[in-house]
Amino acid sequence: MGHGRSSAGGVVAYGRGAGPARWSPEGQRLIRRARERLLSGGAESSAEPTAADGLVRPEIAASWRRSLLSGVDPCRMPAGGADPDRAGTPRLLRAAEPVLDRLVTQLAGTSTAVVLADAQAWILWRGAGRAALFAGLDRISASPGCCLDEERVGTNGLGTVVEERRPTLIVGGEHYQDAMQDFTCVGVPILDPLSRRLEGVLDLTCASRDTNELLLPLLTETVREIEARLREQATVHERALFEELVARSRRRRSVAVASLNEEFLFTNSAAAQLFEPADHALLWDWARAAVSSGREVTGRLTLTRDVVVDARCAPVDCGGPWPAGVVVTMVPAEGRPTAAGPDTGWTNVLRRARRLAELGGPVLLHGEPGVGKVWLAGRVHERLHEHTTAGPCTVVDCRAPGATADLAAALSDPHATVVLRRAEELDGDGAVAALVGAAAARVVLTATRPHGRPGGLLDEARAALAVPPLRDRAADLPGLVDDLLGELAPADGPRPRCTAQALTALRTQPWPGNVRELRRVLATALVTAMHFDIGVRHLPEGYRAGPPTRPLARLESTERDAIVAALEKAGGNKERAAADLGISRATIYRKIRRFGIA
Repeated sequence: MGHGRSSAGGVVAYGRGAGPARWSPEGQRLIRRARERLLSGGAESSAEPTAADGLVRPEIAASWRRSLLSGVDPCRMPAGGADPDRAGTPRLLRAAEPVLDRLVTQLAGTSTAVVLADAQAWILWRGAGRAALFAGLDRISASPGCCLDEERVGTNGLGTVVEERRPTLIVGGEHYQDAMQDFTCVGVPILDPLSRRLEGVLDLTCASRDTNELLLPLLTETVREIEARLREQATVHERALFEELVARSRRRRSVAVASLNEEFLFTNSAAAQLFEPADHALLWDWARAAVSSGREVTGRLTLTRDVVVDARCAPVDCGGPWPAGVVVTMVPAEGRPTAAGPDTGWTNVLRRARRLAELGGPVLLHGEPGVGKVWLAGRVHERLHEHTTAGPCTVVDCRAPGATADLAAALSDPHATVVLRRAEELDGDGAVAALVGAAAARVVLTATRPHGRPGGLLDEARAALAVPPLRDRAADLPGLVDDLLGELAPADGPRPRCTAQALTALRTQPWPGNVRELRRVLATALVTAMHFDIGVRHLPEGYRAGPPTRPLARLESTERDAIVAALEKAGGNKERAAADLGISRATIYRKIRRFGIA
């Protein structure tokens, strides 16, 4: 467990200093006293519970503090939250169940229980040496369909392992919940043998009086067997992608290498430093050309962290009719991204808006309703004040009654930004136009049209910038999703992400409501996902359909490109595009659905 061990008078002492074993009655009494001091001090207490006796390990103290800050009530197990229909990852259950059945048989007659949970600490399976133990497990919500993450129940052998990502032994009083104080739990993370991502947690639970040193080695050996079965179950595609990554990384250790398909992403250490989870969908969308053509492609891409890379992409052969995926090598690029990269959309608009704002004078952002004009104005305000003290960013809805009541005061602050939303509503108000023309604050006007009446409010803008609709900047969606989830998620909790499959499904949508619609979809999905990572199944009905699940053949790819070109030429009018192509309206609708054209 990473602590020194000594023996005196037959008592084994664990911890950084001398003293009784932390699982002895005296050690447990001292640990409970340290926990009570932390609870009585509250979340703002600066006292470290490890200072008094040296028995409270740093990782336990940190877990207690996380539990306290999450508002966990140590005196009451949380009610509700159970989801008996929650299904675990099929591959994890296939790998684990035969091993766990054998382990439970070996533990028959003992007072020991085995619990398997997923990567979010939701319990998927349990077994016990004696059936009578299930009643005790039910009292602490350790039953299938329940979640024992730290945010709900505090320090425990499942949730704390998810947080720490390492084997953890929690004895009696080290638990945060009063109801768990009579138990000892040892948890070991189960990692995917290829990607090394967390697949789940295996836990052994027994009465605290039965704690012994053999629990951790026994569970570690069991987890190794489960991970070996996971490796055996890896698909041909997974193996091919992983082996290609290893081969390329050995040849060029300093170069960022990633191998991927729509479902899997493997990276070496150099690529991991460049990547965010949202980049999986972005990179796969760009790499589809290599899969469908069977040839190597190159390009310049802007990743989510605004890192520009020169990328080279090639299909990975697995001996089947379709490639396993692609392997991409990336080198940080100098200069601006090319027009062919994702920079053609939101990133470029944000850069241009900032430059216009730096010139001084009111700036007009115009575009369809819901494209994110006000949101863009807020980002510009943040970027302009990255290294300086920022004033407030005030949004005034020009359609609201009394909108101009305090406008003069807001416009007088030279450090502030004032956003006049729906500015066309006041286009005929000469007094407001005069105030804006003489403003000391930075002024951003938002409107649906680029021009107003001569001498009106919109005419005060010294520069104008069109904000494109979301359907025209699909490559920007991963970054937008990441920003919006950051705003929607609770400030004191972990930041949820969208899986690559969910991002791919979102990128195929037409988004008539633009960013406003995207925000509603993500807010709904967050509630369904209980503020964990969002998968396809968490998206509202109607937003789950993605592109074709297999790469397009060369002829199909050519056909799809012809339909896209015809639609662009016809301004999105499907009937006119069908006529230009010489096909019926029903045919073009069918092919649009088949090829996943947004």
